[in-house]
Amino acid sequence: MKRDLLGGLERRRVAFRRASVLLPAALLFTLSTLGSAALPTQALAQSVIRISNDGGGSLPARLKQIRSIRAKGQRVEIRRGFCNSACTLYLGLANTCVSPNARFGFHGPQLATRGLNMLPKQFDEWSRTMASHYPAELQSWFMGSARYSRKLITLKGSQLIAMGVQRCT
Repeated sequence: MKRDLLGGLERRRVAFRRASVLLPAALLFTLSTLGSAALPTQALAQSVIRISNDGGGSLPARLKQIRSIRAKGQRVEIRRGFCNSACTLYLGLANTCVSPNARFGFHGPQLATRGLNMLPKQFDEWSRTMASHYPAELQSWFMGSARYSRKLITLKGSQLIAMGVQRCT
C-alpha cells in the first residue's frame, strides 16, 4: 500500500511537470496564432530586468548592453540594493524606474588601470557620454561635481526621483 501511494504521488509529479512544460508552449502557440489584434507586439517583446547590487564595470560594455535593452524595449527596475558607476547609465533609459531606498554611486570616468589619469580630452568625452544617459537635472549635477570625484558619491533613489528619474510603482 505504501508503495502504491508513493507511486501515485510520483505519477502526479510527472504529470504536473509535463503540464508545466506543455501549458506555456500551448499558451505561446495560442498567443502567436491570435495575431497582433489580441496583444500588441511591443507587449510581447517587453520584459523586465531587475537590477540589484551592481558595482558597475566597463563603460563601453555597459553602453552596448543599454543599446540592446533600448532596441528590445525592455523595462529596467532598480528597487533595492546598490547601482554604482556604469550601472547608473540605466537611468537614461525611458523605461527605467527606481525605488526611493535603492542607492546609487557616481564618480567620474576612470581608466581600468588604477593610478593612471585620462587625458583631458578623453575625460571630457567620457564625462559627456555618461551624462547624456541621465535626466537633465541629474546630468547637470553630474557634470558640475560628480564627474570630478574619484571616490563614489552615493545618492538615494528618493534624491534621484526628485531630479526627474521615474519612481517604481
